[in-house]
Amino acid sequence: MNTLEKILKLIQEGKRTPDEIARELNMKKEDVEAAIEVLKGLGYIEEVQKGSPSCETCPLRKICKGKCFVPKVKVLNVKFEL
Repeated sequence: MNTLEKILKLIQEGKRTPDEIARELNMKKEDVEAAIEVLKGLGYIEEVQKGSPSCETCPLRKICKGKCFVPKVKVLNVKFEL
């Protein structure tokens, strides 16, 4: 599994910030942020701001500090090559 796939999988599992993902993968936050921009550009994820309709069903809405990343499409099996 490549890095983009790992990051997408973590986002699908509920990791919502570059800091969380960087800690989980033992990566620099800046590298995670760059990968997130690629995933956003490819249409796999979207960035949501606190208070958006996506926040209504988020289990972390009561402790949220701002923006996060959510899967844009449901991906059952992450398979893509870059």
